[in-house]
Amino acid sequence: MTVAQHIQYSHNGKLVHAIKADLGAIVLRNIGATAVVNQPKFGVNGTFFNLTNGQLTGIAMQNGARVHTNGHLNQGPCGTATKRGTMYCYNGGNAISTGVVGAYTETSLSNIKWAIGGYSLFPNVSYANSAAFYTAINGTGDANACTDAKANTQNAYRFSPSINRPRTAIGWDGSKIWLAVFQSENAYEVRQFMINRGCNLAIMLDGGSSSQMKYAVVRNGNPSPVSYDPGNEQRPVYTMVAVEATDWV
Repeated sequence: MTVAQHIQYSHNGKLVHAIKADLGAIVLRNIGATAVVNQPKFGVNGTFFNLTNGQLTGIAMQNGARVHTNGHLNQGPCGTATKRGTMYCYNGGNAISTGVVGAYTETSLSNIKWAIGGYSLFPNVSYANSAAFYTAINGTGDANACTDAKANTQNAYRFSPSINRPRTAIGWDGSKIWLAVFQSENAYEVRQFMINRGCNLAIMLDGGSSSQMKYAVVRNGNPSPVSYDPGNEQRPVYTMVAVEATDWV
């Protein structure tokens, strides 16, 4: 049996919806050109993708297979090789690790169940301030400027991490997976939220108009679906981190 729970928070006076779930409940799914809020699964939006053709620009792998086109790679902007923060569920689905990689195969982990790419939040690293964190992920620069891209870094400046906007993140506290969708937040404060939940591993997934969650609220003993889409844009996102728990509390 696997269990999941929805919890609502206020962080810096802004709304955050979170799902706390057993590791065994997490599955990466291809949902095609549909929005998370418009299909029956519970969970959050997944990794980054090309708005023009829908092909993935971040890793999304399940049981060794690509969840969607190009799901084995973290692709960089402007032809630059980018290494993104990636969360791996390995050891047959019993352990979590994160790494900064360019491709799914850049790991020595064995028996990998799933992997999802995004941007590292490094909750296990101490930073003097937010500026030091943004420097660590190459998060400073013009989001549209190819000249700011640095080979083999995370090139996080591409999603304007210091700006408040809807965000999605996934974290691990040593016993539970945390999925969170933020009404409007910057990356450093997303990191702090995950630290507050006890997570020592966490990455940020696709955000902005892509940030969406579908969760269950138990009414009269039955789970009822509820959607959260901060921008109410219902953007098609192609992949999702699904929560397929046998029970919601």
